[in-house]
Amino acid sequence: MANSQLQGKTYLVPTEILNSIEAAKVNYPNSEGIKRAKNILNEPNLSYDWMRRLKNYFDKANPQTDGIRYALAGGDAMRKFVETSLTQDTAAVQRSKENRRAVTNDLDSDLKPFQTPRLTLQEEKKEKEKNAVAIIVNVDNKILLLKRVDDPKIWQPNKWALVGGGIEKGETPQKAVEREIEEETGLEIKKFIKSFTIERNSNSIEHMFVCRYDGEPTDIELDTKENTNYGWYGIDEMNYLDVVPNLVDYISLAFKKYD
Repeated sequence: MANSQLQGKTYLVPTEILNSIEAAKVNYPNSEGIKRAKNILNEPNLSYDWMRRLKNYFDKANPQTDGIRYALAGGDAMRKFVETSLTQDTAAVQRSKENRRAVTNDLDSDLKPFQTPRLTLQEEKKEKEKNAVAIIVNVDNKILLLKRVDDPKIWQPNKWALVGGGIEKGETPQKAVEREIEEETGLEIKKFIKSFTIERNSNSIEHMFVCRYDGEPTDIELDTKENTNYGWYGIDEMNYLDVVPNLVDYISLAFKKYD
């Protein structure tokens, strides 16, 4: 059954899968399934409905007897990408519904409406540097999020996060955020609307930078060693994503400062 909460969401197909489809297209230019392959290559940012159709195909496909058509659809890698993405997002929607239902049906329950934790704002120049994070807003007032790789060695693997990372020795926070933006997205952004810092604890300082991006939303060139997908989301949409801790709080705080 289609989930109306996910209508309008898009999923960027990883580059390695696109390369596999391109190779299959070259090898089997007149085979059944070539139209689907061309459509994916022409528009790799697949809609939710597109992903559901692919899942329906893979649920019925047999790689042994349907080899060429299967390869033109992206093969095992695409199958895993589709199943994982849809399963995670459907589960996120269900968790959100259950949380809202618990609050609505049991006013005395321990589950309380979300409250923004206390975050201490500090002057940029007075605090030691650790992380630089970008809140990149497009012309539709959507915010760029990246999906982190599924690697247990990294912080918060397989979750959605803002662009950013650690500040290297000798870097200023702004130089660090400019570098992180270019490394992770391929964008060059040098101008920022606002900057501020958040102190989560005595050992962690987040230097936050707010900026506008007026270009095409599909201009992103992911560093696939760090991230597997990207998307532009409103704050309400983020409730249905598996995001890193405090992400919505930080973004809300940024817009309060911007206002």
